[in-house]
Amino acid sequence: MDLLYVENPPGLQILHCLKSSTRGGESLFSDALRAVKKIKEARPDHHSTLEVFPVTYKYHNNHQWYQQTRPHIETTTSPHEIQENSLPTDPESLALEPSIKAINWSPPFQAPFLVNIGCSTTTDSRMRMGEDQDQAKEFQDYLGAVKHFKRLIEAEEAVFEKKLEPGTAVIFDNRRIVHARRAFEDAGGERWLRGAYVDTDAFRSRLRVLSEETR
Repeated sequence: MDLLYVENPPGLQILHCLKSSTRGGESLFSDALRAVKKIKEARPDHHSTLEVFPVTYKYHNNHQWYQQTRPHIETTTSPHEIQENSLPTDPESLALEPSIKAINWSPPFQAPFLVNIGCSTTTDSRMRMGEDQDQAKEFQDYLGAVKHFKRLIEAEEAVFEKKLEPGTAVIFDNRRIVHARRAFEDAGGERWLRGAYVDTDAFRSRLRVLSEETR
């Protein structure tokens, strides 16, 4: 998922294949929402951890520093917000997980975790040791939950694989679908994919207008 280090990541992502004459480089896609649904059914505690544990995404390069902290699963409890904002690109989304606003997964741009090492000197060192133990347990719980999620989205049966041909474009929900590619050989060939984004509000606006015009 792209641009999770900005306040409002784009809703839709477009990948347009312009050149593809190399060996390898197949595009890979997996539905993170279905993985989350399976986690909720099998391990509700893992689901709860992914809803609350803070993860920071950062881009710090070329005199720019973007950073946002958010959990892997973003939810809402407002019924009005659920109706308006819940992963709109697939009608099944509301039935799958009506309270989910977005899923966040971008390991290449994930910042280091800040974890206290040892005990700080305080007026009550025993209290501080207890806080450190609680923090360590929370982090271990997170590791178990995130490994569960990673295992599900990378499972062979969960991955859709396709080598994009020149002239082909794929459009997918950037807040639901995780994507990657296989390695490719750059000797004797070319591979050129151009990416673009569509803001969620612009997508919804156009969808409403088209729905109104086709009634």
